[in-house]
Amino acid sequence: MNELRGKRGILAVIALLIIGIGFLSSLFELAGNVRPGVSQIYNSLAHLVAPNNIATWVYDWRGYDTLLETAVIYVGAVVSAMVIGRGVVQMKSCPQEPPAQSKPLEFHIETLTVILKYLGLPAAILLFSYGIMVVTASSTSGGGGFQCGVIMTAAYLLAAIFYGKNNPIRFGKRFIIGIGAAGLGGYTLLGLPGFLTTGFWQYNIGADVWGIAPSIMRFIFGEPFRLSLVLKEGVFFSSPGIIPLINVAEAFNVIGAIGLIYFAFIYGWQEE
Repeated sequence: MNELRGKRGILAVIALLIIGIGFLSSLFELAGNVRPGVSQIYNSLAHLVAPNNIATWVYDWRGYDTLLETAVIYVGAVVSAMVIGRGVVQMKSCPQEPPAQSKPLEFHIETLTVILKYLGLPAAILLFSYGIMVVTASSTSGGGGFQCGVIMTAAYLLAAIFYGKNNPIRFGKRFIIGIGAAGLGGYTLLGLPGFLTTGFWQYNIGADVWGIAPSIMRFIFGEPFRLSLVLKEGVFFSSPGIIPLINVAEAFNVIGAIGLIYFAFIYGWQEE
């Protein structure tokens, strides 16, 4: 209870009350309004866009929602870096409570076991390679971008724990912020072609579920990612459309967001 005293404590209590009321009210609103299973429309149209139905659900029907989730991840990273502040992370604009000076984290490679010392870097390289495989093979599934970002930042953290500031995976602060912003911006821009040509934001014009996109747009965004489905009935062609591009943008954004938190924890944060 002592931690809830003062202005910060009052704000925390108010925030928790708002969250609690919103959560409880949402539960009451859901009562009797939830249908089990997946919409029949999804199942009837999914095979027209990709071999895996999840790809259709996530990007053809939830594009804008996923964009907001992406923004939440990136904002959460910035807020995390600020909340950690004035400890390991040093921030400005707090004259009444100056930053606490903490000693830099010291890493001593000689204290590592032989296995960790010599296999840490190969393990990080394998994790990076696995992340690339996940995002490049995700055109026939519903995910890939987020998972790739988590895997690659895990490789970054692993190498940082083993090698400290001699981390062979050298993610600088500007790089992390830049790649995260490029991912979020790229995801946003990928919604424009569909909106300008069909009127629907984040419409998958490469797959063109509804058959309303101009043929030139279907060719540009669909043909490079065309898949050949070899079945007993013959060979069929399908395209995930803009899904591979969205996955890459999402991967960049997650690398930037989670990498920002790791960077702040490990190396500290100085505006200079």
